[in-house]
Amino acid sequence: MVLAQSGRGVHGVIGVPFAVMSAPITVHLHVDPACPWAWLTSRWLAEVERVRPVHVVTRLFDLAEINRETDRGDERMARSHSAGEQALRVLVGVRRAGGDEAVGRAYAEIGEAYHERAEPLGEPATLRAALERAGLDPEIAGRALDDDSTMDELLALHREACERGAFGVPAICFEEGHASFGPVVDRRLDPGEAGELWDHASWLMRQGWFYEVKRNRTSRADIGRYRVQAEQELKGSSERAKAAPQA
Repeated sequence: MVLAQSGRGVHGVIGVPFAVMSAPITVHLHVDPACPWAWLTSRWLAEVERVRPVHVVTRLFDLAEINRETDRGDERMARSHSAGEQALRVLVGVRRAGGDEAVGRAYAEIGEAYHERAEPLGEPATLRAALERAGLDPEIAGRALDDDSTMDELLALHREACERGAFGVPAICFEEGHASFGPVVDRRLDPGEAGELWDHASWLMRQGWFYEVKRNRTSRADIGRYRVQAEQELKGSSERAKAAPQA
């Protein structure tokens, strides 16, 4: 039994106080490890699990598969999605070995490595180390990448997500309904913010008459990988300026 920790967010998605709700709500979060927005949504839901009666199941969605045609003209995105697909195949291997709970742990560690510490997503060493930090056998990574059937299983899981209405990530699906894209946040939320957003967004996503609300993004995702890139670009600019001939 979980009490709401926000002064305003004191009712569940159907108007029942959280203090009297016993069974947790299960939601499926569809992710691709390459996507920074899915990563931040997953961190939001991790906080939600701490302050609301919610159980999150991590599901897989293949951005490389859904973008195969468009990626032919965008080498940068093709590389990113290919690396994500490698990580997804490893998560298929994790799912076989340890089920959904293990997938959630492995995805969290892969995300911390790639999105926060800027470790290369497509490198087997990154994936092996992430599995080890998640308390899993790091050799699952190599076995999954050597086994062509992990790709077949990934595509089957991807099709299943699409059949439930997912067309990108992050996508959230309640057990009784279709998937909804988002919510998309640009930074990690604290527990109070996370619970408040859940109270409002979860109710809206469960209404059959609701389809979309969106506004233009004005900033990049606030993740360590982008901060590292910015520091490297600044350092490169400084070094080029020092090396330039003086007038």
